[in-house]
Amino acid sequence: MSTPPAWALDATALAAAFRGRTLDPVAALDSCLARAEATNPVLNAIVTFDIAGARQAAEASAARHRTGAPLGLFDGVPITVKDNLYVGGLRATWGSRLFADHVAPRDDIPVARLRACGAVIIGKTNTPELALSGFTDNAVFGSTGNPWAPNRQPGGSSGGAVAAVAAGMGPVAIATDAGGSLRRPAGHAGVATLKATPGRVPRRWGFPALATDFQVIGPIARSVRDLRAAFDLIGEAHTAPATPARLTILAVSRCGDAPVDPGVRAAFEDALGVLRGLGHAVTEVPAPWDPEEVGALFATIAAVGVARVVAGQAGWEALVTPAIRAQAETGLAMTAPDYLRALDRIGVLRAELRDWIAGVDVLATPSAAVLPWPRDRPGPAMVDGVAVGPRAAALYSTVINLAALPAAVVPSAPVGGLPTGLQLVAGPFREELLLDLAEAYEGARPWQPLAPL
Repeated sequence: MSTPPAWALDATALAAAFRGRTLDPVAALDSCLARAEATNPVLNAIVTFDIAGARQAAEASAARHRTGAPLGLFDGVPITVKDNLYVGGLRATWGSRLFADHVAPRDDIPVARLRACGAVIIGKTNTPELALSGFTDNAVFGSTGNPWAPNRQPGGSSGGAVAAVAAGMGPVAIATDAGGSLRRPAGHAGVATLKATPGRVPRRWGFPALATDFQVIGPIARSVRDLRAAFDLIGEAHTAPATPARLTILAVSRCGDAPVDPGVRAAFEDALGVLRGLGHAVTEVPAPWDPEEVGALFATIAAVGVARVVAGQAGWEALVTPAIRAQAETGLAMTAPDYLRALDRIGVLRAELRDWIAGVDVLATPSAAVLPWPRDRPGPAMVDGVAVGPRAAALYSTVINLAALPAAVVPSAPVGGLPTGLQLVAGPFREELLLDLAEAYEGARPWQPLAPL
């Protein structure tokens, strides 16, 4: 059998190759950069490269490996960072012409932690304006394609991050999730991700929060072992009980009358079969949340957040997209009591959903209600014969942010050559349980880790 190229290896395999002296970090970087040169012109996943900085970091890592003193598993591993996060000295545009020339003054905490462990930062990945859309396109860099079908979307707002990982430009990315921005794109691109409980991954230096504590920073990877390793580096340690051998799992495939693609439903049923085959007790139940209410609450919070960003910036109306302008105008017209009422209702919803999940170990859902749609559209026009809006994909994701619960996504069965995802949700600070279950699922149903570009 031929040896796979370095760009096709996950971070754990790269680390083993570095230790075994069969590969060095400079060669790994060169391989990933060559892969990016071959695939990024089609996908537009990485929008700002730092080749000089990456090479300097790879050379320093290679020197450490030669002396047998690497800084850890990620020493020498190429990674990417979403363009709404600060990497010191690199552009951080937030996908907006408002910040087209903005250069981050320093690393945010998770970036600094990865850099301190020797990770090699290749560059920044594409995101929609202010990371607030479920598809990846903006006026600064344009749209991103799905590596499995470049004429389709990887979703958003971490579309660039998942595309880079699935295409082989780097085995791991870090990105953000305020309403599904890690989980939906991961499902659309056939990779794995983890959205932690708010506060589990610290952050301090960066753009202002647009949605209270909804948005968290998390890793994206092609294997659960890499996902776990990356989370251990960027997250705070937390003592959790051991994962039971047999879990109780509630499965939700329907949210009221909201349409779900038949292929997504079939892939989800297949995934539930895998979970049952692992010995877990799976019960299918209706969703206890109203997706329309969830969408309205998120829209209220986001509108005020956008208004906060544009307030005081002269000429902002001509620089932002029509969608962001509409959100800003809504937020600027909103009263403080309106905002507080929304926060009050979110507090009640959060308590209700936490009570609901407290009696079981895991909630399972599809990662998105739809399959990847055409690249030039904000969302699918129809789902299962029903006309829908751009939030149709978000049935299962945004509510988890409102509830402040952790969730992992792993690839489920593809449909017509397009990826789907399985979302696994647990109680607060039960990330290790989710990683354990995700790893068991991966062992029982391995997925194709790279798109066939």
